[in-house]
Amino acid sequence: MAKTLPSISREYKKEVTNSVFLILLFFLVYSILILLSVALIIVLGYFAYQIITFKFTYWTVVIGAGIFSIGIFIFIFLVKFIFSSFKDDNNSMIEINRQHEPELFQLIDEVVEDVGTQKPKKVFLSPDVNAFVSYNSAFWSMILPIKKNLTIGLGLINSTNVSELKAILAHEFGHFSQRSMKVGSYVNQANKIIHSTLYDNEGFNDILNKFANTHALIFLFAKFSFLIITGIKWILQKTYEFLYKKHMSLSRQMEFHADAIATTVVGTEVKSSALLRLDLSEMALSNSVNFYRNHPDKYNTKNIFENQASLMHFYAGEFRHPIVNGLPKIDLDDLNRYNNTKLIIEDQWASHPTMQQRIEKIQKLNIPSENIDHRLATSILKHLDQYEETLTNKLLSANDIRNGDHFISSVHFLEKFELEETKYKFPEVFNSYYNQKNPPLISLDDLKTLADHSSAADFFNDDQVNLVFEKATVESEIEILEAIKLKQYQIKTFEYDGKKYFTNEAGKVKLIAEQRLEVLNAEIEENDLHFLHFLASKTDNETRNILNGRIKNYITTEESFEKYSAAFQEFLPFVSFMSMTLPVEEIRKKRFELIEHEKDFKEMLTEFLYKSEFKTAMKAEDFTLFQTYIDSKNKYFEFDRYIDSELQMLSDVFDKFTETLSSHFYDTKKDLLDHEADLFKNLLGEKNYSTVLAESSNS
Repeated sequence: MAKTLPSISREYKKEVTNSVFLILLFFLVYSILILLSVALIIVLGYFAYQIITFKFTYWTVVIGAGIFSIGIFIFIFLVKFIFSSFKDDNNSMIEINRQHEPELFQLIDEVVEDVGTQKPKKVFLSPDVNAFVSYNSAFWSMILPIKKNLTIGLGLINSTNVSELKAILAHEFGHFSQRSMKVGSYVNQANKIIHSTLYDNEGFNDILNKFANTHALIFLFAKFSFLIITGIKWILQKTYEFLYKKHMSLSRQMEFHADAIATTVVGTEVKSSALLRLDLSEMALSNSVNFYRNHPDKYNTKNIFENQASLMHFYAGEFRHPIVNGLPKIDLDDLNRYNNTKLIIEDQWASHPTMQQRIEKIQKLNIPSENIDHRLATSILKHLDQYEETLTNKLLSANDIRNGDHFISSVHFLEKFELEETKYKFPEVFNSYYNQKNPPLISLDDLKTLADHSSAADFFNDDQVNLVFEKATVESEIEILEAIKLKQYQIKTFEYDGKKYFTNEAGKVKLIAEQRLEVLNAEIEENDLHFLHFLASKTDNETRNILNGRIKNYITTEESFEKYSAAFQEFLPFVSFMSMTLPVEEIRKKRFELIEHEKDFKEMLTEFLYKSEFKTAMKAEDFTLFQTYIDSKNKYFEFDRYIDSELQMLSDVFDKFTETLSSHFYDTKKDLLDHEADLFKNLLGEKNYSTVLAESSNS
């Protein structure tokens, strides 16, 4: 029996009304363009007929055909969308049926009945952390009813319980449960029509080019057709931008409404928990794939979903998420711990609301979750092992990972992954304090005597860590406010710290943010100095000298890093023309500028190679690459063509330069922090160190 679904919100009704008006306006504009093209065919056809009948010769036939072709090609350009379809790519999926998976289909039946919609035509499994309802859309789908297909990601099933999976399916079917939701598909189809007309022109261009090449005169008429079509494209482009923005606004309201439907089916707790775990699940699967792509030993796996589950638990420990009924439990506060921005700008181009907006609306519904099925969703699949192996192969193949027969177990995978992660982790006692900041650039020689800090646990407690993340947030806010001030955002208003402002007030708000940044910088600097003073005052001269040596080495490396990074950034603009489509003369001019400024870049690279501290971190093959480049006399562009081998060399130099620069700086920073952590631990003693660690993590 269908549940009583939530009523349509006022905001949604408003977007539906606007969208209906826009759809009608779109089809009116498009119909006028098509009628004008028909009229043009008639007028040009009559004109061509008059020319041919006036004097029937080879040249009049060619001219007449060319004139008539202008109208024909414009008409074909405008109506070709009718014959276009947008089919889903099912190569990475597996189709399943009721006989194979009766329990999953029973769950789907329950969802279909609860939300009062049609059963899916087909059901597919994909490797992803996702689920969606789709159809092979064409122009006629706006007129004729079309059954929809359901795709469920095994990565999603692998990270939900049965009730949470039901919540996500209810959300997807909720999009099609009420007539008003059909408006969204109309707007979407209108966007696809314009997109197809504007950008899917390969076949049309081939026909036009073949026709143009039949005769020199015909070429001129084809060129004229192209100019008119360019004008039509400009009109449609402006329509597309406006309609797409409105479609995104409607889409966000559709997401809210589909969430409300799903919450009605499963309750607030289940719907919230399903949504809040998605990012963690996606990160676990994505990093599992990256492991097999990037690990130097080129391992392989038959079941990447076991790896995904392992990493979900690994990250739960890293981010302090409790494991409840076999799955990480994530709260909204966990997501917002380091996302404390006061600046709110509505993203007019976003198809989905933010996670916080969605969860807040779901929680306002406050619908109890009853009879929760805490079984892992994978338990309802009869042929899970088969799907895992098949979809693992498809996922790795889609990512171009073909690592042969060097298979590893899930346990071995986690060991290797944790070993790699350790290389890029700072000591746990710092509680993420240095994840978004660097140690202070001050040696112990320049450190003034300070009063003892109240408690060693205070250096890296959550309050201090939050200051660091708030600083990063405020710096980002200042950049955005500057962009708003320069009118780089197409908005009229924004919110800051709960207050609404017009864009012409961005400078005033930026000043408020800058004042807050000054306070944060002072508080963070004070904490940094107190920590260094703590280490220096509690150690003997020999230990202090060793620490001071590492600090000075870090300061030198940081200064060199900034110097070489600045030189690299200064050179980059002179190669940007290579990624643009420019006239030949313009390319030659830009190439000349590049060659002139490349001399300075090569001088810097020579110093980097032979005189900097980065030379010790350089691989032999990278050194050879840099030297070959320094000695080269590359031209990059000759005989009106780019020289691919030289462009590739420059690209490789850029990649290896930034890799060497970043890698050595990171290693130096980690070396210093590891040393400071060991000193900190030794000074406090094992028992006190454990206490500080606990207080830092739980304060």
